[in-house]
Amino acid sequence: MTQQHKNWYENHASTVLDYPFDFERYIEKRLREIEDLDERKFAKEVLLEGLGKVIRCTEQKYKELERRVRDEIRIGDNRYETVMTIVKRDVYDPANGTLYPVDAMDLEKNRTMGIQEEGEVYGGTVYLELSESGMEGFVPEKIFPGTVRTETGEAETLFHIRPAKRYRQAVEGLYHIFLDNHIPWETVNTGYLDRFYDIWMCDPAKNGERIPIQPETEDVTVHFGGLEPYVHYDMIPLWNMEWLEFDSEDFMLPALDGICYEHAFSLDSREERDGYLVCSNEDIMEIRHETDRIIVKSKKETFEDWKVLHMIQTKTIQSLDYTAALLTNRRKDSFGRRSLEENGVRLMTRAGLMRRLMELDVEKWIEPEEIQVCDKEEYPALRSMDWFVGEGMFPMDSRRTLLIVFREKQPGYYLNDSMMRFAVSCLQQEICEYRCVGILTDGAWENETKGGDRL
Repeated sequence: MTQQHKNWYENHASTVLDYPFDFERYIEKRLREIEDLDERKFAKEVLLEGLGKVIRCTEQKYKELERRVRDEIRIGDNRYETVMTIVKRDVYDPANGTLYPVDAMDLEKNRTMGIQEEGEVYGGTVYLELSESGMEGFVPEKIFPGTVRTETGEAETLFHIRPAKRYRQAVEGLYHIFLDNHIPWETVNTGYLDRFYDIWMCDPAKNGERIPIQPETEDVTVHFGGLEPYVHYDMIPLWNMEWLEFDSEDFMLPALDGICYEHAFSLDSREERDGYLVCSNEDIMEIRHETDRIIVKSKKETFEDWKVLHMIQTKTIQSLDYTAALLTNRRKDSFGRRSLEENGVRLMTRAGLMRRLMELDVEKWIEPEEIQVCDKEEYPALRSMDWFVGEGMFPMDSRRTLLIVFREKQPGYYLNDSMMRFAVSCLQQEICEYRCVGILTDGAWENETKGGDRL
């Protein structure tokens, strides 16, 4: 990406066009076609120094006009955007008011008791710094040798690992909280969460059958062989959410039927941009959001320890040794987005789809390069990051395939396929006519449609 392109993406005022035209690069390419060096030098001076100044001046005037028009079109700030990262447990900063553990139990000293499952013994959690294709070897049937330290010494045993359920349950629970509060759902980037795996212990005397043993300590060592450099212990995921508790106020607003009570959760003294979602329970009949408060309807006159999810929208602070990148579901502001959102229009054109993909916060890793419509199913479906939502009205097997080709900006980086899966999942939530799939390429995409149609 040239410096001019980079500046364009960082300058949100320059967004009338979905893609900027790099006239300097275009002129340079055309100049290479001039074989005579003297003519090439003269043409370069005339075009870049003369015509270039005119083009830059014209662009600047259009930017000023665009900024004036853009400021007249406003879309409401999203109070429910998510931010996620990972850190080592021992560097977690409790004073950081913008990032909190996805699972508060990760900070407990005795974490084992909370993660036990019937018939199995928990032996720890690991983070796999592998691509999604590289993680395919980590299936429940895969057995790894290792040792567990007891009071009488080390005992050899076998282990198997599987994805950590508690993090997936946290995202699915978040979805249901959005539904209960009647807030539109936006796909959460689970690229980090999908790489956490729990270790479970087996009895080696039974040929790998998962018969649990009970260790007397948590000292567990697993031998992952050649994958050892990619396995990290004591990592925990963080996100921009915290749980708050609130009790019934000294006053209640009687409902119209005279039977129920309406309790008010005030937002007056809280950060204006932050989002607040009430966690529903059996005592709550209705949740209603108003400008400066949330009204909770209940038959209970008094209550305590009801929960509110606080979603922090201020700039995320990365404390000391918070080195992992931030994964967000934020959409970049643009003139095109503002005008279309204002009119409630979603264009099913190549430019419209490209614009929606470019709005996603994935530009560090990938960028969309091509979109095709195919009848055949030679491209396998990706695991959706919205697995809990369902297919909707039209079954996936009855839809045509919408293929999105992404170019890797850092070829081989382990998060690239997760960023692609996030982008495809976001687009799939907006499109019900097609089955959205994606593929990655580290170079120019050769347009072999295989019966497909380019949008």
